Amino acid sequence: MRQSEPSLIRIVSVAGLRHPDVIAITSREPSPSPAISEKVKSILADIKTRGHAAALDYARAHDGLRGGLAVSHADIEKRAAKLDPVVRKAIRGAIANVRTFHARQKEKSWSFRGRDGETLGQIIRPLRRVGVYVPGGAGTYPSTLIMNTVPAQVAGVEQIAVVTPAPNGLHPSIAFTLQELGISEVYRIGGAQAVGMLAYGTAKVERVDKIVGPGNVYATLAKKEVFGTVDIDMIAGPSEILVLADDSANPDWVAADMLSQAEHGSGYEAALCITTSGLAARAIAACVQAQVLASPKRAILEKSLSRFGRIYVVKDWNLGASLADAIAPEHLEILTRNADALVKRIKNAGAIFVGSYSSEPVGDYFAGPNHVLPTNGSARFFSPLGTYDFYKRTSLIRYTETAMRKHGPLIAALADSEGFHHHAEAVRRRLNKK
Repeated sequence: MRQSEPSLIRIVSVAGLRHPDVIAITSREPSPSPAISEKVKSILADIKTRGHAAALDYARAHDGLRGGLAVSHADIEKRAAKLDPVVRKAIRGAIANVRTFHARQKEKSWSFRGRDGETLGQIIRPLRRVGVYVPGGAGTYPSTLIMNTVPAQVAGVEQIAVVTPAPNGLHPSIAFTLQELGISEVYRIGGAQAVGMLAYGTAKVERVDKIVGPGNVYATLAKKEVFGTVDIDMIAGPSEILVLADDSANPDWVAADMLSQAEHGSGYEAALCITTSGLAARAIAACVQAQVLASPKRAILEKSLSRFGRIYVVKDWNLGASLADAIAPEHLEILTRNADALVKRIKNAGAIFVGSYSSEPVGDYFAGPNHVLPTNGSARFFSPLGTYDFYKRTSLIRYTETAMRKHGPLIAALADSEGFHHHAEAVRRRLNKK
């Protein structure tokens, strides 16, 4: 790079996890303004009160909607027919791969017989109705529709309603994906108004049991507000990637993978790299610089990199793995000689991509595992979206008289110890029956 051009990404030498820059990265979390939070609450309250009329009003005011909310089957078919054949093939392949992967996550009811004749178990049932939020605005996201819908279908969800801000009609890729997935209930609405409509229901839209899918700040805050009225997948933050690379990695590929997440557009995306080689760090930084300067999304990339673009240089992979776990990234790539050993070391990551050809977009679009992943360090305790997220579980208890007579005195004693007289009495009356 020319001397007059400042580096677009910082190289930071890190000797421990308490480094100030590491603390800043691991504690990042863009906070929406109080005004946005109050606006979301106001929209939700209005939809809860006025129902469909309010949803329609907000869709027209904020989404630019003309006409009604519901998308007809005929319109889906018409728009799907316009899609390029190559993209059709890609969508079909992605759906097949995602379905194959998630089929392995299916669960079934189970029970067992205890020593005293009692039967204990769990009844596994799919949720009946799920809402899927597909973002609109600047981008088009058939991959989001696939990743959020297929696991629900594999689990056996009966009804899926899709919401997406599409004031001028569905993009052909979305329409074709809907067609391939067999989804016909679609509404052109986004933001908090879409979440409120799904959560509370209206005279024309039945409420759902769970809402999944990423959205803008209004949709994200609305999901947080309605949690408890309905279930949600997670509170997703800006996208992030961490690449572990040594001097065997292609620096141009590492840079490209880092920028694949920096381009999302919020300005809070994290594009990170950890390396044990200062020489590799400088080569990667130079490649980042060259790719950004040549990019049609230069302004977007520069915004993200200025906040959360880093290349960390560590003394060894013991520290490197510990640093990766502290960051707990959404996407983690391992492009090193000792990749398999590092996979075993890493405990916190939404998805791990191993080897030079396992670029992050492979997982985003096609491989099969879900791309709805925990962000902002929540990979410490959250998992990727999966078939298991669309089940509800009911405990099954069938006690025999023999079991009651054996265990009843202990149950009553525990109830008495907690001060719950009638809990104990419900057991004692069975023990003392005549």
